[in-house]
Amino acid sequence: MNKKELIDTVAQKQDLTKKEAESLVNVVFDTMTESLLSGDKVLISGFGTFKVNDRKARKGVSPKTKEPMIIPASRTVSFKPSNRLKDAMN
Repeated sequence: MNKKELIDTVAQKQDLTKKEAESLVNVVFDTMTESLLSGDKVLISGFGTFKVNDRKARKGVSPKTKEPMIIPASRTVSFKPSNRLKDAMN
């Protein structure tokens, strides 16, 4: 499911126009993004937890030149599904 399909489904299930559903979906995603950028976890009960992880700089090897290089520090988002979601998948 992509974002457009999500908007269509929300509009249909909640009896909203597609424009209203798009606005609602965008607000949810924007709020989650802001929360993650500020370093908070996003816990959606029955679904899972989104969390920001900080990766330290580390040594690596360039696959092209085979020379050693430093991979810079970065931030990533991880998702841990809830037990309820895991159970629904099996």
